[in-house]
Amino acid sequence: MRISVLGGEISRRGLLGSLSTPATVALGVAGVIAFVLWLAVGDVAGAISGFAVLAGTYGVVRPWGRRSIAAQVLWSWRWRRRRIRGETTFLAPHVARESDPGDLFGPLWALPTPLGRVEPLDLRGTAWEHMFILWHHNPGERSYLSVLMEVQGQASGLRAERAYEVASVRYGVLLSQLGKAGSFLRGLQQINRIVPHDPAPHRDFISQRLSTRPGLEPLIESYEELIDLTASTAEQHRNYLVARFPLTSEFYDEARSHDDGPAGWAALVRDELARMADLAVRAELTRPQVLGEQRTCAVLRSLQDPRWPIDQHEGVRWETCWQSYTTEPDYIVVNDEWHTRTAFLPRDGIAPAPLGPRWLAPLLTAVTPSVIRTLSVRMEFVPDRVARARARADVAQDGASLLGDAKKGRVDDGTDATMLSASQRRLHDLAPGSGHQGVDWSMAISVTAAGAAELRRACMRVANEAAQSALTELWWQDRAQDAAVIATYPLARGMAVA
Repeated sequence: MRISVLGGEISRRGLLGSLSTPATVALGVAGVIAFVLWLAVGDVAGAISGFAVLAGTYGVVRPWGRRSIAAQVLWSWRWRRRRIRGETTFLAPHVARESDPGDLFGPLWALPTPLGRVEPLDLRGTAWEHMFILWHHNPGERSYLSVLMEVQGQASGLRAERAYEVASVRYGVLLSQLGKAGSFLRGLQQINRIVPHDPAPHRDFISQRLSTRPGLEPLIESYEELIDLTASTAEQHRNYLVARFPLTSEFYDEARSHDDGPAGWAALVRDELARMADLAVRAELTRPQVLGEQRTCAVLRSLQDPRWPIDQHEGVRWETCWQSYTTEPDYIVVNDEWHTRTAFLPRDGIAPAPLGPRWLAPLLTAVTPSVIRTLSVRMEFVPDRVARARARADVAQDGASLLGDAKKGRVDDGTDATMLSASQRRLHDLAPGSGHQGVDWSMAISVTAAGAAELRRACMRVANEAAQSALTELWWQDRAQDAAVIATYPLARGMAVA
């Protein structure tokens, strides 16, 4: 059976590996201040003052748990600042227009503020105006395009383990081909949306085909009871792939060979999507379909408010799909009813254990009673040469750390050995000629319920099944729920966790 080990990166590497980049900069500034104090004050007093500055700064910026003291203070300050400015509340424009002006308070936003700068690409008058391509151009990150494709998930039920193994291999081929040099699709988001199954269409289907012959009433009542019995466990699964195209100089040059401006961008995106659709079919992600504006916006609307069916797309547009919400410290409330909470999988939140092709099955299919949830995985492709160089440097560093502890007589608590094992696996998998590419990935999970109490119970059930899927910890994004939930929308976001 084909297995993989995704865990093992349980710590940062380097002398100051546990510190983030801002913390390292702060510690460097503290070092400069300590040196100046030593020169200005004198030998003993200056040394003591400088040491106090360094020790105090290190104590403030060092993570104690998930965040350092400084990060926790900044996190709380940012949360209060956003609430004061009204950024944690969004009133949908169509609701604002229908409301009494005297009942409105606070700023009104055209789009939720966590979205930043994103807008549909203007393709009117071109050959590609049927396509719906989102253009993301937020400060501090490279601009990119994203497109949503719906696929039929892999079949389940009476299948041999060999069938799952073959599908897993083919999915790996899909990722490897998309990550090769020359591909302009440099990122992929996979979304699994799971909602309780609605039996109404099935009831309607059966009612139209029932015989009117007398004597069938007991059979009909028995079938009704069966439908009611399975309603609490039956679920509907919808699967999506979101392609991410960074706007690099190479992208601009290639797009210019098709056409000028956005039309050239759309033509290049269309060619790349055709290649991805073919690879998806080979990986048993059948019936790939690139969604237009109404279908895409219907998905976005349903992700926010499950009362809207995903397939009810008539008339919905980019400007009207966003629903009103308010943000509480540990969840957001959409349309005064639906409560949603989002968690990220931290670096050390996955067990370094052998995983088969169905390792996420408990989280995807075994949550009972059924819970409305979305599982999003973001992947950024790394060229094989770059990934191989990273793995080689990590193996050298992990090996040196293990040898250094042995020379000093320190007993390894398992961290160094686990880190070395993880980096050695990556270097082996990326051997020249293997055809493998590197990938950076992140995972986000959102849970939705119709009340705060029900949400707590739903999160507990999801966490229990996550533990059965080798996910040892979920980091709930409290005080940032409105921003975190964006990672589970089909916008190719969610790689960085603040």
